[in-house]
Amino acid sequence: MSSLGRIGWGVLFLSISLCAGAGAQDNPQAPTPVPAFGQANTPILNPENPPLSGLDEPSLELKTASRSFISPALQVGESADSNPSNSLNGSRAEAVSHVLGAFDLQKFWPRSDLFLEYLGGAAFGDSPYYVRQVEAVGLEGVTRWRTGRLTLRDSASYLPDGSLFAATAGGFPGFGIAMGAGMGVGLPGIYHLAVTSVGTIPRFSNTGILDMVQAITPRSAFTLVGAFSNARFYHNTDDLANGDETTVEGGYSHLVSRHDQVAAVFAFQLFRFPVNTGGEIYNYVFNVRWSHTINGRMSFIGEVGPQYTDLQFGISSPNLSVAGRAALRYRFQHTSLTASYEKYTAEGGGFFAGSERQVAEVTLRRPLGRTYEVSAEAGYAHNHRLQAAVIPGAGVGGANVYNEGYAGAILRKHLGRAFDAIAGYRFAEVAFDVPVTLGGTKGKINQRQIGTIALEWHPKPTRIE
Repeated sequence: MSSLGRIGWGVLFLSISLCAGAGAQDNPQAPTPVPAFGQANTPILNPENPPLSGLDEPSLELKTASRSFISPALQVGESADSNPSNSLNGSRAEAVSHVLGAFDLQKFWPRSDLFLEYLGGAAFGDSPYYVRQVEAVGLEGVTRWRTGRLTLRDSASYLPDGSLFAATAGGFPGFGIAMGAGMGVGLPGIYHLAVTSVGTIPRFSNTGILDMVQAITPRSAFTLVGAFSNARFYHNTDDLANGDETTVEGGYSHLVSRHDQVAAVFAFQLFRFPVNTGGEIYNYVFNVRWSHTINGRMSFIGEVGPQYTDLQFGISSPNLSVAGRAALRYRFQHTSLTASYEKYTAEGGGFFAGSERQVAEVTLRRPLGRTYEVSAEAGYAHNHRLQAAVIPGAGVGGANVYNEGYAGAILRKHLGRAFDAIAGYRFAEVAFDVPVTLGGTKGKINQRQIGTIALEWHPKPTRIE
């Protein structure tokens, strides 16, 4: 059975389990589970400071009542796109209209939660028969018992032309589950199957993660994570390399004090590519982590450790290096800030069959008065080919390095409770160290600038019980 098939059965199994749990607990007034170890709130399972070796991040948001509801959203907009064909050396500007819809469901039971999202839409340009689509679905399911919990997360998207088109400048409607929001932290790069968009090659990508937490004392817990990611490129003439990534990660967390945690994590990663590219990469990672959390205000996570990488491209080629991450989330009185840096072994984003990747990102969000909100983000990634030689079919030929950079900002104006007016701008660039050929064009740089104005409708959610 294929890996995608196994994931599909896993999603079906969890969904059936959640529905069965709902049927057995359909009384909304049913008592909540007995807290672990007889305490009012087990510290190591506290959502404001969850186990460090797992995937959940400390919460910096105000808690709200848990309500089950369905929520639709619709966004229509107009953009000016400097490179609508998304090609190397592209420079022909064009107006692009887009329509995007989202449908979210969240359902709570005493011991289980379920979140589902569908995102779909299209963009329409000036060229004859010019239509671009996006289809994406996301799922998060949680089931709990007295001393632990099990969480399944999955995000999948199919892009018939390989691009997220102009709507990326104005953000996406909905809660973002379908686009990977809330996939957690964990091992550096565990959910970053970086499918960089260059050209118009159709692609399918999917990331599924199963995460289990088991408390052993009120201050200590074991965690186990299994993750699978893949990228498939269609109508591909050896420009891009298909790839799969499988990760198994085990860890131990200990709550040192009210604000501090330490953890140790060991993981095994398997990267697989088509046979003609050489085969597989085995990666063994060990790291130690430390976090400092001030509930509702700040969380910092730092980790570092060795990784042993063995490339199986015809012959074994082992390498010892360092992997690590530092992430800061801070909530000021009116501003939220997130900054992170990661260094890890990656699948190569389709350009390489395996790469060493370093990523730095920063995001900022701030309300301006009662009806305005601004958000900004920027990021940079450096990717270095792992193969010593260029292998036919293993991504772009000739290049050993590619760099990615992006920056953007979105201004929202709340028009009552159901509408937002949006103005956004985004700049993105992918640069190779030598000229490459992608989608029939040759060059070193893919650059794109998009300016968007849009109107978004998000009515009051409809409660379901």
